[in-house]
Amino acid sequence: MGVTVGPGTVRAGRRTAGPTPLPWWSAAARGPRRHQADAAGGFTGRDHRHAVAVADGVGDSSAAAHAARIAVDHAVRTAVLDGRADLAVLAARDVLLGAGLPGDAALTVALGPDARLAEPTWTVAWVGDVRAVALIDGAVLPLTREHTVGAEMRAAGIAVADHLDHVLTTSVRTVRGAVEIGLTSIAEPDALVLATDGVHRALGPDAPAALCARVPAPGLARALVDAAGAAGTRDNATALVVAPVRVPRPRRG
Repeated sequence: MGVTVGPGTVRAGRRTAGPTPLPWWSAAARGPRRHQADAAGGFTGRDHRHAVAVADGVGDSSAAAHAARIAVDHAVRTAVLDGRADLAVLAARDVLLGAGLPGDAALTVALGPDARLAEPTWTVAWVGDVRAVALIDGAVLPLTREHTVGAEMRAAGIAVADHLDHVLTTSVRTVRGAVEIGLTSIAEPDALVLATDGVHRALGPDAPAALCARVPAPGLARALVDAAGAAGTRDNATALVVAPVRVPRPRRG
């Protein structure tokens, strides 16, 4: 198990150069799988806009791990440069297909506010089952809805076997256009949490909220991953926590 500390913290006595980075923290555990096919990352642009993302490779293979890493790295940069979280998902798809890569992944990307706008709103886009929640005044607000066969059938009132929760209806490779991408926004969250299904399925609906209520942001990712391991997760487990920096409002007049 490892913990990755996001940009803006001291690493080996050096601080990341350039625009003020966004504080984010991620933790990951391979678990019983042969490959670590989850990936997490973040990016800060020249205009101080930020993006973070988590991907969960489909399957237990090196191709799945590579697809997840490519998806995250490309999505966070595209989101910041193009200013659209949903287009970042499509850009990640185009990279996988254009390069002829065999892997696939679920992906959630969160794009921070544009400092030029009056309302500091985060935009979250996703395909698959990487979950995102917002922490606001001690409450936990779910932001994403899983793109799985199980979730869709339950929403229609149909009882289904649990294994259908692992069958994606959309993914980075298979998404056909922006209409299939989940998209939502949240204004001024205290923190955002992105987690793969190795975390949120193992913990159930109540445990993440309890952890978020008592563990500060710098230790929350590790706490979530450790809790998933203690609960017996059989998958890779990855969590990313971002503590947004308040964006100064534009001056009037």
